[in-house]
Amino acid sequence: MSEQERAQPLSGPDETAPDGTRASEPPPSAADGPVAGTDGASGAEGATAASEPTGNRGRGWRSQLLVATLCLLLGFAIVVQVRQTQGDELAGLRQNDLVRLLDEITQRNEALAQEASELREDRAALLSGSDASRSAEDYLEVQRILAGTAPVEGPGVVVTVAGTASLTAQEMVHMLEELRNAGAEAIELSGVRVVTSSWFLEQDGALVVDGTTLPTTHEWRVIGDPGTLAGALDIPGGALAAFRSKGAEVEVTERELVQITAIREVTVPEYASPAPEDG
Repeated sequence: MSEQERAQPLSGPDETAPDGTRASEPPPSAADGPVAGTDGASGAEGATAASEPTGNRGRGWRSQLLVATLCLLLGFAIVVQVRQTQGDELAGLRQNDLVRLLDEITQRNEALAQEASELREDRAALLSGSDASRSAEDYLEVQRILAGTAPVEGPGVVVTVAGTASLTAQEMVHMLEELRNAGAEAIELSGVRVVTSSWFLEQDGALVVDGTTLPTTHEWRVIGDPGTLAGALDIPGGALAAFRSKGAEVEVTERELVQITAIREVTVPEYASPAPEDG
């Protein structure tokens, strides 16, 4: 075998490629150093690149720890310096200056205490005024109910009296008194609001209440405790017993809700006026 044939296996890179072109020149020797593009060089570079992130992460973590430690030490040093400076400032003041500073702090505390006391007094006054206003509103509401100037509703009884032709005004007053004694808070008689100033009259064979002629069938709508009202009206010898004795038919119904819509107009007193307060 000739020398040319023995050398051919070592010249593999010089073989002709399948497409007819020749391969690149043989790679340089190790003495010439690594050359980019060779398989050996690519492997070495890949290994180096793979090892770099781990090393960088380690160095980055240590750097962050070092920076955090330096910042902590720097902050501690600043706090110590500030406290030392403040202590030095107070230590450098004269006794008169310290006394003046103490007086200023004392006066400031007294002023704040006085302001807090005034605020508490204002709050108490506001709460008292609110309570007084609420009490006045409640009192006004009660007076409107008693005076019959506002519609009302609540539990009570409805009394129907038929055949009233023979009833008298005195018997009607007796009925009204029994209802009030039983705790009636509001009363309406056949569309007329009955109040403390109400009156009854017999006129032309009919009964009149506050100037309004009543029909032959009366309807009393009364607000109060239903059981108490019904029991008071059913006593022997009472108003309803007198009605029945005159031939009237009476029916008493207890209800959870009785509505009274009739109202009265308030008239200005002609003679009475509030008495002056003492003192």
